[in-house]
Amino acid sequence: MTDCDLCGRALPSVIPVRVFRSRLKFAYPEGVWKGLCDTCLDSSQETYLSIDKNEISCRRNKCVLCGKKGRVYPVEIQIPDFSTGVIKRKVNVCTKCLDSINETYIRFKGEQIEGSACEHGHGHL
Repeated sequence: MTDCDLCGRALPSVIPVRVFRSRLKFAYPEGVWKGLCDTCLDSSQETYLSIDKNEISCRRNKCVLCGKKGRVYPVEIQIPDFSTGVIKRKVNVCTKCLDSINETYIRFKGEQIEGSACEHGHGHL
């Protein structure tokens, strides 16, 4: 079991997203992998599409994925809770991590479409 790095939901597998942690840039120059569930990936993609690239975020805080301090954008996540069902909360994610999430989202959805297209009974090469 693996935990989503945004909401903490335990799942058999998560979607890997490459982030660049500034503290680890010499040890891992190609970045480190964080895992996101489907719900957090979709929510992060919605935030990525809703932000204006020319407009600077007025929120200054620390990114929950890479730990970089600076301008961040709020991503709404859904944290499962046994007593109340689901708790909605906003976490801060920087633009660099949102760009990585966008690349992962496009790749992941493309693989899903490609996989579902070949499920009709005969294989394609």
